[in-house]
Amino acid sequence: MIRRFVVGPEAEGLFTLFAIAFFLIGVLLMGVGVVGEYVGRIYEQVRQRPRYTVAALLEQSAPEGRTGEQRALVDERAAGSG
Repeated sequence: MIRRFVVGPEAEGLFTLFAIAFFLIGVLLMGVGVVGEYVGRIYEQVRQRPRYTVAALLEQSAPEGRTGEQRALVDERAAGSG
């Protein structure tokens, strides 16, 4: 950089050429990113999977300390008949 200021440019317009090339490459990469985001969202919609899944149930049976009648009521509600 110091040599450029002291001696001057080696070739006229070379910096401008590189500046234009870097700008256009940046625009191109940004466009690829936008298209990638668009395709990714379409892919997620096509799969139609839920956003989350339940890994495990925390309470599968009635907790200790309930009477037989209370357990039966809980089991009925869990089965969907209550």
